[in-house]
Amino acid sequence: MLCIALSQIGCSGSEIKSAPNWINHPGEGVVAFSTTHVKGRYFQEELAISRARERLAARLGVSVSSIQTIQERVTNARVYTTSEKIVGLHVEKQTVRAQLRGIWRDEKRDQVWVWLYPID
Repeated sequence: MLCIALSQIGCSGSEIKSAPNWINHPGEGVVAFSTTHVKGRYFQEELAISRARERLAARLGVSVSSIQTIQERVTNARVYTTSEKIVGLHVEKQTVRAQLRGIWRDEKRDQVWVWLYPID
């Protein structure tokens, strides 16, 4: 019984350590994530990067509006999902540049985390 309890404590501790420090402490950068994407890993990463860009732009004074519509349809035990995202930016003589400093995949939760940092 003691061995099982110690192994569970050990496992939970290693999961916490595996997440990079920048997730909770991004410094001047921003962190965003995305869960499972119906089109696969590439689109999952692109969605996380897009969310991080929106956060960074909003922080730097760019007006960002984003509308996402997700529709699900179930027919004979099959699920069909469609998604549409409209992003509007209002920029007045301002360029927002960023560098991707980190990508981390949480395999257990199927989440992709990205760290975007502003550059001059």
